[in-house]
Amino acid sequence: TIKVWARLGSQELVALLDSGSTHNFINDAIAHQAGVPLQRRPGLSVAVANGDRVPSPGRCPPQRVSIGSHEFDIDFYALPLGGYDIVLGAQWLGTLGPTLWDFSRQSLAFGPAHDRVTWTSIDAAPAPAHAAAIDGQPGDLMTDLLDVFKDLFTEPHGLSPERHLCHRIRLEAGVSAVAVGPYRYAHIQKDELERQCDDMLRHGVIRPSSSAFSSPALLIKKRDGSWRFCVDYRALNDKTIKDKFPIPVAEELFDELRGAKFFTKLDMRSGYHQVLMHPDDVHKTAFRTHQGLFEFLVMPFGLTNAPATFQALMNDVLLPFLRRFVLVFFDDILIYSSSWSEHLRHVRTVLQTLQDHCLHLKRSKCEFGLTSVAYLGHVLSSPSTSGFQPRLHRRMRRVGYGPWRRAPPGRRSSRVLQHAHRPPSRQASRLRARIDRPRQGGPSLVTVPLGPPLHHSHGPL
Repeated sequence: TIKVWARLGSQELVALLDSGSTHNFINDAIAHQAGVPLQRRPGLSVAVANGDRVPSPGRCPPQRVSIGSHEFDIDFYALPLGGYDIVLGAQWLGTLGPTLWDFSRQSLAFGPAHDRVTWTSIDAAPAPAHAAAIDGQPGDLMTDLLDVFKDLFTEPHGLSPERHLCHRIRLEAGVSAVAVGPYRYAHIQKDELERQCDDMLRHGVIRPSSSAFSSPALLIKKRDGSWRFCVDYRALNDKTIKDKFPIPVAEELFDELRGAKFFTKLDMRSGYHQVLMHPDDVHKTAFRTHQGLFEFLVMPFGLTNAPATFQALMNDVLLPFLRRFVLVFFDDILIYSSSWSEHLRHVRTVLQTLQDHCLHLKRSKCEFGLTSVAYLGHVLSSPSTSGFQPRLHRRMRRVGYGPWRRAPPGRRSSRVLQHAHRPPSRQASRLRARIDRPRQGGPSLVTVPLGPPLHHSHGPL
């Protein structure tokens, strides 16, 4: 048997070519999703490999199935298949004529010598054994897959298309306008503000404004020495009605990863700027620089409800895949699978969905087909996750040495670090008790010896 990619309508499927199967079968759930009609046959059952008879909902009339550049009309029996979408058995394989199976290369060849067609199994491309960034070699099949969706990783031109979900700014009752005076800028910052504003004007992100609203713009220096453009919307946020859309809890997300062995991490390109502002609220985003007043046509960073709006958009776009093989935390998307072939299919499905919704990714921050990946402050790998990241580990070492003078309620601080790691350890609990145990009859301000206990608790944590 070999596994190959197949397409049925708009569905990308994993097909098992199995000479040991007498007929062709389709997963009944896939048939329903693809809208394939079923000819119901009450009492129909199929004998499977272990000798059991499994009831079949019915038979599907011939459907157009594409494998590579070839198309075939194939009829199926619907069956609750386990790990495959369709099984193509001897009934169909016989229509290919003489075939050559190469099990060392996991390939199938058929056709005349001068025009031979060769299909290679999905499993023939080895998965990467360690984490590698996109610039590495994640395997020929993954590389080919990314080439198909290369437009996803380009800089978007113009505004995103209109969607049913855009960002609203709903103000408290009685608030007419919020206006804050501009900041003073150094000469070098004025040049940078002009450059970034000109760039946003050219890309259609902002436009000149005559709004009664005004928030000050400022520049924040990044680690690499470049400048980040920001708007101080604190005054506007104070007057905004807060959105109650739920934000995911990282620990709950990780509970969905049981059995996952392969991971792909996607990062949106300026994710907030891919969400449009509602036309009635564009004027409320106005900001002031030394050049004048401008307003955002897309959702800017810094608005109080922006995270909730973006999470709602991502949940809406990827809803069919959440808790099945996708986690979403704002602009960080994690795809997880239990097998390499399944992972290729999942990645293709998600990339196709993002492309259909005109959402763009930043390729330099994406990682594909890994067996270990850093996500939301944790290192995820099979079969478990580790809560230690270098930055957190350094912080614990910094806290863990030397005495720490703190009033008794401050002993709870030791638990803050330990609660960041799951699952809890009985040994770590005993060590924490040594840290938190108050001195009998001691003063209200005590010196707690945090060094050795916390240092030794690194292992249990």
